[in-house]
Amino acid sequence: MKIFPAITLVLFSLVVPHGLPPAAAQGDEEPEFPVTPEIFIDEPFDGSEGIAFNGEDRLFVTANRALWEILPDASVRKLFDLDSNLGLAAYGPRDILVADFGPTNAFRQDRNSDGVIWRATPEGGKSSFATGFGDPNAIVVQADGSLLVSDDATADIYSVTPNGEVKLFSTAVSHPNGLLLSTDARTLYVARIFHSIRPVVFDNTVWAIRLGDDGAPEAAAPELLFSTDAGGGPDGLCMDEKGRIYVSAPVTGTLWRFDPATGETLLIAEGMPGLAGLAFGRGAFDPHSIYGAATFAEGLGGKIYRIPVGIKGRD
Repeated sequence: MKIFPAITLVLFSLVVPHGLPPAAAQGDEEPEFPVTPEIFIDEPFDGSEGIAFNGEDRLFVTANRALWEILPDASVRKLFDLDSNLGLAAYGPRDILVADFGPTNAFRQDRNSDGVIWRATPEGGKSSFATGFGDPNAIVVQADGSLLVSDDATADIYSVTPNGEVKLFSTAVSHPNGLLLSTDARTLYVARIFHSIRPVVFDNTVWAIRLGDDGAPEAAAPELLFSTDAGGGPDGLCMDEKGRIYVSAPVTGTLWRFDPATGETLLIAEGMPGLAGLAFGRGAFDPHSIYGAATFAEGLGGKIYRIPVGIKGRD
């Protein structure tokens, strides 16, 4: 979720301060849902968005229009400035890909082509991986090193080759935000964040685009997978080791889970205004928790949450 009017928050619950994780977060058993989230980082961010681990299990976030590393003790280290706070993805043994709207965006100006995907090193090195997008948002890295990139101002999902060639992949879901590939790479899950952007009207649906042996969409029409709370504005997606999908709804500050095997939809946690990007913990970060970044939300955004879910993320 990106640059649009301040969102009205309708669900709140107690959020505990930074502290020791409960036993369930250590993987003893699945906790009773909804769980109480913990504020892992309260400062220094006003708004955050993308969050991802690199191949070395180091955690990175886009916040305050910059790329940062988050350390296990909840301190932060700035790498470099950006034009926007957008999606991240691990690339290679240790690098991070960063989506950036560029100087203009369709929410404030008009449709454009100055969006960019940066390739960043943990030391702060920055190089252009691909250009020519409108407003790139979420990034999915495929097994061959190619990318899928959403543009939430339009209906465009792009494919990007490892050498940076950008092509249109799908227009099946309007205003696509979070992207997630199934374990067998035969389904692309897509969070639809908006119904429209002029005026801004939030959506509440997540869709499935079935893919063929060649990785291309099999049909123009996607399948409606499930819905979150009304007008929640689905944003970030991640998956646990059982193949269940977690989706953030920043307008209502909630986290939901959907099980493709059973069709069950479950409220996992609430009280996290602006919750957007999601990543399961790894390395020195609790692997049985989801770490979530909160975007701009009437002065309440920017926080990094830890949400104990009692299960590990998909490798």
